[in-house]
Amino acid sequence: MKKKLQVVDLFAGAGGLLLGFEQAGFETISANENDPMAVQMLTTNYPWVNVNSNSIENIVGNDLLINRKRNEVDVLVGGPPCQGFSLIGLRNSNDPRNKLVAHYLRILNELRPKTFLFENVPGMLSTLKGNFIKVLLQEFDSLGYEVVLPIRILHADQFGVPQHRSRLFIIGKRKDLNINLEYPEPTHISPRDNKDLKNQDLFATKLQICPTIRDAISDLPNIDLQEHLIKSDFTFYDKEPISEYSQIMRGIINDPLDLSKKPANWNPMIVTGCKRTVHGPVLTQRCLETAPGDSLPVSRLYKLMWDNVANTIRAGTPTERGSYSSPRPIHPEQPRVISVREGARIQSFPDWINFHTTKWHGFRQIGNSVCPLMARALAYKLKEALN
Repeated sequence: MKKKLQVVDLFAGAGGLLLGFEQAGFETISANENDPMAVQMLTTNYPWVNVNSNSIENIVGNDLLINRKRNEVDVLVGGPPCQGFSLIGLRNSNDPRNKLVAHYLRILNELRPKTFLFENVPGMLSTLKGNFIKVLLQEFDSLGYEVVLPIRILHADQFGVPQHRSRLFIIGKRKDLNINLEYPEPTHISPRDNKDLKNQDLFATKLQICPTIRDAISDLPNIDLQEHLIKSDFTFYDKEPISEYSQIMRGIINDPLDLSKKPANWNPMIVTGCKRTVHGPVLTQRCLETAPGDSLPVSRLYKLMWDNVANTIRAGTPTERGSYSSPRPIHPEQPRVISVREGARIQSFPDWINFHTTKWHGFRQIGNSVCPLMARALAYKLKEALN
C-alpha cells in the first residue's frame, strides 16, 4: 500500500483542520494543543493521534516528529490564535502580541515540511495597514518557502458548509521542491447567492447548491421535549434525515471523499451535544415573535432560516478574557438558541465528534475551529500537488 501523506497540526483546537486532512487521506502524526478542554476532546475523538499538550513555547520540532526525520513531514498546518500583532513581534517569539505566529514560523523552520498551510482571520490582511501580512510573507520567503499568490480568503458555504464563514489561508512549498500548489475552487453556491441565478447558469458552473439549515439540523431531536437534557448531554435520534448532508453526518451513508476513521466505541444510535438551554418567558416569547432571518429585540440574537445558511458561529472568550459566551443563533422553529450538536452540524462536524458537555466550552470549541469540509478541500489540493 502507498504510504499516507503525513501532517503535523499546530494549535489544533477542536480538530477542524485535523479532521479535514484525515478525511482527505492524510495521517496526522502529531497535534499540538495546550488548552485542557481541547486536549480532552482531541484524545477522545482521535485516539490514534499523538496529542502534545505542552505550550508551543516549550516544544521544539523534534517533539512532534514521533520517530520521523526532519524533512519527512508533508504538511504543517495551523492557525495561531490572534492576540494582537506587531511587526517586531513577528520576528520575536517573546513578543506577547503575536508570539504564537512567531512560534509557528520557528516550528516550520525546525521541521522543514514539504508544504504548509497557515490559517487565520481575514482581518489579518488589513492589520497594521497591510504591513503585517507583507512582513509575514517575507518571513516565509526567508525560511525558504514559496507562497502561492495571491493569498486567498475562502468562504465555507462555497465548499458545502451550511454557514456563511470566511477565513484567510496561506499555502506554500519548500523552494527546492518542484510541485505545483493551487487553492481549491468553489464546489458549491450558497442559497444567499443563488437568488438571481437561473438553473441553466448553475448547471453551466458545475456548482452544487450548498446544504441549508433544514438539510443540516432538521433531523435532530426537539430537545425542549426531553426533560433529562437539562442536565444530560445525549439522547437518541427520533427522526429520519431528509438530506444527503444529514445522512453523512449521522454515518448512514458514506461520503466517498471522506477517508477518515471513527473511534471504535462510537454508537450511531446516540446523539451527543444536546444539552438544553432553559430560557425565561420573556426571551422565549421574543423567539416566537421574531421572524426567521431577523434579530431578536434587545439581545440581537439572529434567528436562523430553514432554507438558507447560518451566519458565522462565534466562539466567545476564554477564561483569561472573562469567559463571555458568544451570542448563539436562534433555532428557526423552536424558541431557543441552538444546541452544541446543531452548531457542530452547521460547522460540518459529523456526529461522531464529541464536544465538551458544558455548553460554553462546546460552543467555544466549535466557534474557534476551521470548518472540516473547507479544510478537506484545501487538503485535497495539497495532496494532489504532493502526489
